[in-house]
Amino acid sequence: MKADISKIVSRLEEIYQCGAKEDGTHTRMAFSKEDVKARELFTGWAEQLGMSHRMDAAGNLIVRMEGKNPGLPAILMGSHMDTVPDGGRYDGVVGCVGALSVCEAMAEEGYVPNHPIEVIVFTDEEGFRFGKGLLGSSAICGQDPDISDDEPDIYGEARGRVMETYGIRSENVLEAKRDKDSVHCFIELHVEQGATLDKSGTSIGIVSSIAGVNRYEVTVTGEANHAGSTTMEDRRDALVAAAGFINKVPEVTTEYGNHFTVATVGTIKVTPHSVNVIPGTCTFSLEIRDQSNEVMKLIEQKLQESLGDICKKYDVSYTFVPTSFHEPAPMCDWVKAKIEEAVKELGYDYKVIPSGAFHDSLIMTGVFPTAMIFVPSVNGISHNRNEFTREEDIEKGCNVLLETVLKVDEMI
Repeated sequence: MKADISKIVSRLEEIYQCGAKEDGTHTRMAFSKEDVKARELFTGWAEQLGMSHRMDAAGNLIVRMEGKNPGLPAILMGSHMDTVPDGGRYDGVVGCVGALSVCEAMAEEGYVPNHPIEVIVFTDEEGFRFGKGLLGSSAICGQDPDISDDEPDIYGEARGRVMETYGIRSENVLEAKRDKDSVHCFIELHVEQGATLDKSGTSIGIVSSIAGVNRYEVTVTGEANHAGSTTMEDRRDALVAAAGFINKVPEVTTEYGNHFTVATVGTIKVTPHSVNVIPGTCTFSLEIRDQSNEVMKLIEQKLQESLGDICKKYDVSYTFVPTSFHEPAPMCDWVKAKIEEAVKELGYDYKVIPSGAFHDSLIMTGVFPTAMIFVPSVNGISHNRNEFTREEDIEKGCNVLLETVLKVDEMI
């Protein structure tokens, strides 16, 4: 029993066209007409396999293959089909199409699983439209996504009106919550969105955990003054001090973290923001990611020490304010073990690696036994129109997913 790569590639291309523009860009924004069209395609393929389909109160599209014993908890697979602006054709979609290919392989072989099997296309994983992602998985797990019909998207359109394309309302999304006993496990196939597998020439990644994330807003305060008449020795330049700190971030992270520990300054703003005024304040974001809370706390401590030393040198002050925190999310040991058994039986090379990016599995692992399978992104490129994953790697990933589902289906 094998996944049909020709059908998988064809379906990936059909979904890609739901969002492809004449100028070469590609965007399938959550709740957009392109997103709705892709979901209609997906539903049509499921219907051809005799699978039922429904949309829950959070807009998650769920297609279902019945098992021999409908009373058994369901085996869940899936991912998302929405993209970031000018995103790629593989992020999320490989997991949806790959999961459907598992059901198709079973149907073509006449295999009836013991457990019901469901494929979920999650709602608004990316979150760029409203600044809040993982909506569908949060609702399934009973986490309040903190949304309202009145909040505007990046175009100024109210969420309530936007969500009409799915026929859902903000006030009802938590009705999508699933009883944990109704789910045997959840498995997500996804492109790596990093270069570890590609650089090592490895086809399969078994995800150990999804990194935790600490985010901070840092403000350095000096003194705004005339750029022409204030001598260098009299300056209290907030931007110069901030730049000195930002330059130290990679060094400190490398020294006190590990290969997968990362820290990023992604936004920066100065005031008064004038060509002839020394910056009086500089505010910037700082994000730290790792699979260990202890490592993230150590990096934070060392960075604060570095910032304090630099601010003292330049006679400026600073504030260091936490803005958000996500716990690291380790994958379920027994589901990971089943994936490893499947990979070994198929004879594929693999690595056990963490995920630095967020996925719906981040939320799902808090309630349900969850694991992830990675396939390589060439050169580690993702969230980019140049994102590419080789057909042979997609095929291997889908076959690992299939063999894993067969193994967990034997657990009654």
